[in-house]
Amino acid sequence: MLDIRSIYIANGVGIGILLMLYYTSRTQILRRRIEDKVYSWLMLGVMLGCFMEAFSYTIDGKVFAGSRILNYIANTYLFSVNLLLPFFILVFIDLRLYGDPSRIWEKYRPQIFIGAFMFIMNIANFFVPISYVITEQNVYERRPFSYIYYFVILYYCLSAVKTSRQYEKENGAKAFFSVKMFLIPIIVGAGLQFMFYGLSVAWLAAAIGLGGLYMMQQNEIAYIDPLTDTYNRQYMNNILSSWIRRGMTFCGAMIDVDRFKHINDTYGHSEGDRALQTVADLLKVSRMDGEIVIRFAGDEFIVLKRSNEANGLAAYMRNVEGKLKRYNRDDPLYPLSLSYGVSFFETGDVDKFLKEIDERMYLMKEEHHKAEKK
Repeated sequence: MLDIRSIYIANGVGIGILLMLYYTSRTQILRRRIEDKVYSWLMLGVMLGCFMEAFSYTIDGKVFAGSRILNYIANTYLFSVNLLLPFFILVFIDLRLYGDPSRIWEKYRPQIFIGAFMFIMNIANFFVPISYVITEQNVYERRPFSYIYYFVILYYCLSAVKTSRQYEKENGAKAFFSVKMFLIPIIVGAGLQFMFYGLSVAWLAAAIGLGGLYMMQQNEIAYIDPLTDTYNRQYMNNILSSWIRRGMTFCGAMIDVDRFKHINDTYGHSEGDRALQTVADLLKVSRMDGEIVIRFAGDEFIVLKRSNEANGLAAYMRNVEGKLKRYNRDDPLYPLSLSYGVSFFETGDVDKFLKEIDERMYLMKEEHHKAEKK
């Protein structure tokens, strides 16, 4: 069992981590989506959890006026947030991946009902000590039902993993978003506290998990194009520099949306943005083996792939063309057409490589323009 100083240190570190995260997330210009608000709630909830954990250990076994009530309040909060934290992480993940708040109720009704039942049991514990009891000496003691909370936490975490895998199956892996990175500390912390009575690491682990989540958000802001959810040019420069420095060979394709100006002029810039998003989604779902999709500039995309063969992107581009044909067969508001140029980099200058795929792309674009005039 940890002594009180260790409990103060563990939860104090957790509060320190969360204060830094909360301050930086409030002072930086972040996209204030609903998932950003959920993340702020998570930080505040865990921060208070760290405090309540230390407070409950501080007053445990000390008898004074109102001590048992304070101990009950602290532990009621801790048990409640033990449920709310993994559930809101599940909600955050779904919002982060799908961006649709309306699907939460429909998708997660079992999780909501189970959480509501456990919350009611937590309140009922005031009257019938099924989860824990505060003795007349103001000492906290677990009851067998308390272990059910840990299984519910595990259920929520597994639901989050399932949601993430379902998204990857439908849309491919999302860049800089690894559910494992922030769920593993939470699961490990809760598991250790489950196995070793008196160990106080769960809230520190939750703070570490939220820190990992924050770092992923910062990477996204730095390297992801917000409109198309593809990598940006800065990321491309970094990955190309790394590959060339390590002597790797790779293929690249410059891809341009034909008559994009016509789409903007005819249907408006909002529809033009939707066209870019459609093309980006098409390029992402066409990935087969390590292709990296980048928004290069405007309506131009670059796809890179490490390969030892000059035709390493041939199968991918065929896949893109097939999906594009299927999209146009569904009679969209306007058909989409793409021009592209492909090249292979073995040695040399990266600027020359980029110029080459750009020139080859424009050759195909000219062929498309000539075909349209006939």
